[in-house]
Amino acid sequence: MKNKRMKNIKLLFLLIFMTSLTACGQQKKYVSYTVKKGETIKSIAKDNDMKVRDLLRLNPDVSRKPDANTVIIIPNTKKKVLTTSTTTYNGKIHTVKRKETLFSIAQKYEVSIDDLKKTNNLIGDNVSIGRELKIPPKKKVVVVETSNDDEVGEVKGVSNSKYEVVKDDTIYNITKRFTISEEELLALNPALKNGLKLGMLLDVGVYVDEVTENIFIDDITSKPLNIVLMLPYKLNSTSDYNTQFKKKSSLLNIVTDFHSGVLVAVDSLKKQGMRINLKVVDTENSSSKITSIVNSTDFDNVDVVIGPLFLKNAKLVAKKAGNTPVIAPIYSKSQKTISEGSLIKVAPNKKLIEDKLINYMLENYSGENIVIAGDAGVKSIAKITRIAARLKSHDSISKVTILKPEKGYIKKERFVKVIDTVQRKNWVLFIGKHNITANDVVNNLGVMSKEKAKIQLFSFDKGSHFKNVSNNQLARLQFTYPKEEFVDITSDTVKYFRKKYKQKYHSYPTKFAIKGFDVTYDALLRLSSFDSFNEGAKAGISQRVGTKFDYTKKLFGSTENKGVFLIQYQEDLNLKAID
Repeated sequence: MKNKRMKNIKLLFLLIFMTSLTACGQQKKYVSYTVKKGETIKSIAKDNDMKVRDLLRLNPDVSRKPDANTVIIIPNTKKKVLTTSTTTYNGKIHTVKRKETLFSIAQKYEVSIDDLKKTNNLIGDNVSIGRELKIPPKKKVVVVETSNDDEVGEVKGVSNSKYEVVKDDTIYNITKRFTISEEELLALNPALKNGLKLGMLLDVGVYVDEVTENIFIDDITSKPLNIVLMLPYKLNSTSDYNTQFKKKSSLLNIVTDFHSGVLVAVDSLKKQGMRINLKVVDTENSSSKITSIVNSTDFDNVDVVIGPLFLKNAKLVAKKAGNTPVIAPIYSKSQKTISEGSLIKVAPNKKLIEDKLINYMLENYSGENIVIAGDAGVKSIAKITRIAARLKSHDSISKVTILKPEKGYIKKERFVKVIDTVQRKNWVLFIGKHNITANDVVNNLGVMSKEKAKIQLFSFDKGSHFKNVSNNQLARLQFTYPKEEFVDITSDTVKYFRKKYKQKYHSYPTKFAIKGFDVTYDALLRLSSFDSFNEGAKAGISQRVGTKFDYTKKLFGSTENKGVFLIQYQEDLNLKAID
C-alpha cells in the first residue's frame, strides 16, 4: 500500500513536471523550423503568411536559398506577447568603468535601473569605478494563447509606467526616451511644475521599448522592370553646370561617371536574378527636347525614370509621367518649391542637415558647457543667433557662450576663459565660412590639455574653410558634422564595389559614379519588392555605398529623402558614421 502511494506521488510529480515543460514550450514566441530540400526563404515566408524581409530580420545570417536541414526561426503565429520583469541574477558580471553610470549600464544590457539596483542592493544612483555588478536578465517573454478571433495586437517590450529620475536627466531627454510629449508628461506629473528633481518617481505612461529602426530588407524578385535613364549626353547647354557644380570636373565627366554607376548597378542586379530592361535617352539638356521625349513616351510601360540630371528638367518629366516615379539625383536650391507628386528627390534639403546635428546635440545633452564660435559675417552672425536660440529651447540649456573674432581672429586666451575645466565637458560649435576663424578654433582648442578639459568640436559641414586645418587636431577634438553622402573606405561593401568598378572601368569610382550606382540599385530593389515605388519607399531605411535612403512622402507633394549621416573623426584619423 505504501509502495503504491509512493508510485502515485511520483506519478503526480511527473505529471506536474511534464505540464510545466508543456507550458514552457507554449511560451515561445518563435519556434525552430528545419528547411526542406527545394525550399527558399521566399517560399517559407509565404507558407507562414509573412513578408520575406520580416523572415530575414529573424534570420540575418541565413541566405535566401538556404541548404536543406538548415534550422531557422519562424514566428509562433498563435501567440500574443506580453513582458514581465524579474530581478533574478542571470550570471553576467559587469565591472564598472570610468564615466559609466547606472543609466548607461542599464541601457547596455537592456535592463531597467530599478532591476539593476535591486539585484545589487544599491541604494543611491552613484556606483564606484571597479565595482562588479550582477546583471539581471532582460524582460521575460510570457506567451498567452489567443484565438483567431482575438483582435488585440502583439505587445512587445511593454515596460513599467514609473521612472526614477537620475543624474543628468532632463525633461527633454525623458520625453524622447519614453516617446511622450512634454504636455503629457506634465499632465501625468503635476509636481514637475516645480522642476525636475533627482530621485523623483515619474509616471511616464505605458511605453514600448526595444523599438528598432525600420530597416529596408533587400529582396530580389524576377519581376521585369523597365527603366528609362535620362541624361544630357550631347551637352547643348552648360549654363546649369556653372551654377550647380563648382568642381573642376566637366559636366561630361559627371554624366559619364553617373552613367557608369547606373550600369554597374544594373549589371549587379541582373546577375542576382533581376530582369531589367534599360533604355538610355539623351535629353541634350534642352527643355524642348525633353518635352518631345515625354510626349512620345508611354509611361504606362515604364517602372521608373532615373534623371534628368537637373531638377528643373526632372520636373518637366514628372508633370507628364503620371504615376511613374521620376528620380532627381542632384540637389537644387529650388527643390523646396518643386512638389510634383511623382518626383523623387534623392538629395536631402539643407534644413535636414542642420536638424541632424542640432537634434543630436539636444538628445545627447548631459550638462555640457556649450560655446558657439563663428566668424563676423552678417549671415554667420544671424545663423549663430538662431542656432543659439534653438539650443536654448532645451529645458536644461540656459546658457550658450558666443565667441566672434576681434580684429580678425579669436585669441587663445578667450577660448581658455570660456572652456569649463571643472565639469570638464565642453561642446564647441563652429559656424562660419572663413578659413582664418576655422583655423583659430581648431588650433586653439586642439592644443588644450585633455586632462583639464574634454572638448568636442561640431560644425554643420566640413567645407573648404577646414582645408588647412590639421586632421590630427580634428581627431583629437572628435570633430563631428552632418553630411548627405559618406563612403566608409573600411567597409567590406565599399571595398567590393570599388574593386568591381575598377575591374570594369580601370579607375576608382567618383562620387557621381557612386551616386549613379546607389540611386539605381536602391530604386530597383524597392520596385522589385513592392507593387509601386511609393510602397517600397515606406518599407524602411537603406544604406548603399555612399547614400542613405530614408524616404518620406509629402502630402500632395513629392517624395523626399531624409537620409543624412553624422560623421565623426576617430583617434586613428578614420571617419565613422555615428548616426
